[in-house]
Amino acid sequence: MLKDGEEIFDLQCDGLKIIQHPAGYAFTTDAVLLANSVRASSGDNVLELGAGSGVISLLISKKTRAKHITALELQPRLADMARRSVELNSLSGRIDVVEGDIAEIRTMFTKTFDVICTNPPYAVFTGDPESATETEICKSEARITLPVLIENAARALKYGGKFYIIIKAERLTDLIYNMRLNLIEPKVLTPVQPTAEKDIDTVIVTGIKNGRSGIKVTKPLVINGADGNYTEEVRRMYFNDGKAIRSGNADRQP
Repeated sequence: MLKDGEEIFDLQCDGLKIIQHPAGYAFTTDAVLLANSVRASSGDNVLELGAGSGVISLLISKKTRAKHITALELQPRLADMARRSVELNSLSGRIDVVEGDIAEIRTMFTKTFDVICTNPPYAVFTGDPESATETEICKSEARITLPVLIENAARALKYGGKFYIIIKAERLTDLIYNMRLNLIEPKVLTPVQPTAEKDIDTVIVTGIKNGRSGIKVTKPLVINGADGNYTEEVRRMYFNDGKAIRSGNADRQP
């Protein structure tokens, strides 16, 4: 099950475990926040775009009643690791890991999805895409840009389907423009602050395919309190019985 250097981490969520490599790219706090934002009912088919090692799809399988989850990942090593994590948790009947390019969605899926979620790369990339490292592909637009991602998400989303994304606040204008361009109407915006004293640095946006106009902006989700510990709201997402989901190479560490 494990390959050289890999380790198994306990996600502290209904017995879930995930395979990670300490020297490779690992999931961040943003993945946990997004997974806790997704709503899916018992008949829903969910698609995760850019699944990495599969943490969001794994968490959604326990935190929602989704009928089936498809995790789409470009990079072979990460897709293989995600697939083995699914097997480790005996979830092969509920989660499929598909290796492929988001830009080629129309060639991969004949059906559309009720729910799509993504924690996309957002940083500008100026190098050669063919020589980009695993981490650069995960964190930057080396292989997929935001407009292309939104365009293909819209192609795969049912009429009235729900779209969830977490992204840096600096890209919010680009995000909303491209969502509306592709008929995904932004409906809920949740600002995220590292602490109450710091600026909003991340946003979680929910959209509806062909939805009516009108957006709700919620109160900010604050990650850490004045004491440096997680706020109660984040503790409910991140902790179970006082133990934290462990994330590697995270932008925000416990």
